[in-house]
Amino acid sequence: MTALRARERMRRALRGEPTDRPALAYLFLGGARHVLDRVGERLGAAYRDPQRIAATQIAAAELFGHDSAMVPWGCLTVEAEAFGCRLEFLDDYYPRVAQRPLADAPDLGRLAQVDPSRSGRMPLMVEALAQLRARCADDLFVCGMVVSPFLVAAELRGMSELLMDFVRDPPFVEALFERVTEGSARYLRALLGSGACDALLFENAGACRELLGPHHVQAYVMPYQRRLLAEARRAAPDVLLIEHNCADTPYFDEILALDVDAVSFAHGDVRAIRAEHGWECHAKHKVANACLERFCLQPRLDARPIAWIGNVDHTRILLSATPEAVAREARACIDSARSGPFALSTGCEIPFKAPLENVRALARAVREAA
Repeated sequence: MTALRARERMRRALRGEPTDRPALAYLFLGGARHVLDRVGERLGAAYRDPQRIAATQIAAAELFGHDSAMVPWGCLTVEAEAFGCRLEFLDDYYPRVAQRPLADAPDLGRLAQVDPSRSGRMPLMVEALAQLRARCADDLFVCGMVVSPFLVAAELRGMSELLMDFVRDPPFVEALFERVTEGSARYLRALLGSGACDALLFENAGACRELLGPHHVQAYVMPYQRRLLAEARRAAPDVLLIEHNCADTPYFDEILALDVDAVSFAHGDVRAIRAEHGWECHAKHKVANACLERFCLQPRLDARPIAWIGNVDHTRILLSATPEAVAREARACIDSARSGPFALSTGCEIPFKAPLENVRALARAVREAA
């Protein structure tokens, strides 16, 4: 097959169509030390200017050979800030929440009204997406990112308080989630209105067994996530929707029931996967001496095809193994996904100080698999 441009390669890969080689997806600002050194920036400064955000993503693609780029990066506080969280801005890490509007009282009157044209960094992210698309044309598959209503609510209230509210004050939780979903939908429409997005990634790592029981996932987390996804479908039917969950034990059946085109994942409950899907992950990957305690999923034949994005170990392997071990694990993930739509990626953001040659080993693996 004639060599494809990155945008078309990713689009075809996620739709299960033929490609010239496996696609390679980039999450957030992986390997940030090398990218920031290349553009001569500190993270805090680069993340406050739309042109610098776009330039940094393009530099990452040049350094690492990925087919995609993403805005925002790994900061999960854009929506929370717009609703009224006060942030602490850092030079070499993402902003973090310093003060929560609902920390000491379940009073929705404390929340700000979200306007994507003026609230916090929302307009910055919309402009950064437009800048990125203008600069990369078809050379990169551009992905926007929004945070699930559950995770935004947890930032506004505090995770422990919100989980207690699930039991002691369900009406407040429902009202909070309604408010958050409405504001997040306005932001989502603004991102899509930029015309820059090939895909929209939904960060929903809170939907996991180590944090929530199935009742609360069904009652609170997934209904509002479905509403946000439906809003994206209505606003931009041609934009692909990606659910990202890098938790150790995600609710995979619930995720697979969502109206998404792809699932970006890292870890999971191997025993449950084996029981539910008949996929002996350890046996498959120990042949290649790669996967160890993790897994790749076999696409379910009884459902519509959902693309997998993943799932090279973004911590132990990328951070401390050899480039050969990284490439070996990447090849194992590629081999396990041959029967369905797939894009190789790390399970989550590559660590800031991951060795450059380890990150580049991912691109080598997809080239060798052509």
